[in-house]
Amino acid sequence: MKTKLTQSSQNLWIMEDTLETTTTTTTTTTTTNESSRMYYPIFYRDRVKDLWRQEDRSSTSDPPPQMDVFHALRQQDRALRPQQRHGTGVDQYQLDAGQRAYGAVQCTECGLTYSRHEPEEELIHDNFHRSQAKLTFAGWSNEHVVSQVPEWDVTGRIIVVSQVDSRQWLAKVHSILEVVDTELGFATYGELPEGACVYLAIARSTVLGVCVVQPLQYANRMITIDGLHGAPIDCYSTEFYPAKCGISRIWVSPKYRRLGVGRTLLSAIKRHYIFGYVMRPEEIAFGAPTESGKLFAESVTGQKDFLVYL
Repeated sequence: MKTKLTQSSQNLWIMEDTLETTTTTTTTTTTTNESSRMYYPIFYRDRVKDLWRQEDRSSTSDPPPQMDVFHALRQQDRALRPQQRHGTGVDQYQLDAGQRAYGAVQCTECGLTYSRHEPEEELIHDNFHRSQAKLTFAGWSNEHVVSQVPEWDVTGRIIVVSQVDSRQWLAKVHSILEVVDTELGFATYGELPEGACVYLAIARSTVLGVCVVQPLQYANRMITIDGLHGAPIDCYSTEFYPAKCGISRIWVSPKYRRLGVGRTLLSAIKRHYIFGYVMRPEEIAFGAPTESGKLFAESVTGQKDFLVYL
């Protein structure tokens, strides 16, 4: 009798273990299926964006090659083709449903950062593409070359144009400054201050950067104070300090930024602007710099209280 009871108990235990194993396997399979399922509705947009990021990381595991002006100039130019703008007319406005084309993107051709599928910003991007024609530079005979820059290209150079040069040269400078002033929001659209000259960074028939320099004797200093809730506020000192020149505006084409073009321009200006004298960085003043211009001025002068003027 005891033998029969023991055998029955063993059978019951085997059946219970089998049921538990089957249940565990089924639960694991269900969990795996749910975790690998791709959720695309707008209710799971954060989850979808995480999946996109993981996929992008896996597809771009190798670090990008180091970029410089030499390689940026040699990137294959793509034909500009008109693109259909979304969100206009009877189209539905943009929804964040976890799609790839959402938010700010940087154009690989012109370097401008804009929001895709935003009609206003796409229009700005298209206008900027069209304005790039004004930045082409075939070259002039007897142009005033300040410095040769062979690391950019065989044709890499910095030239200067003053207000006593030919009308043809000044007309070209005016069209270039229209592009610069549009992006910087400069009040005097394409105009030059009295006595100013323009330095152009050029390579492969393209204007890489522009710097407008004007004569200046005195300037103020940049002062940063703590404002409301600790937010910094930029102010100018009431005292005046001697200066050698003023940078009315300095601009680099978006595609060639952070590649040393601005520093090369400023280095050429320090050696060339005053004949026989090399200016020190602290003797150069900057006119009402933007936030990026402020960071650039702090970097090249090594001072937080660099010279500024209005």
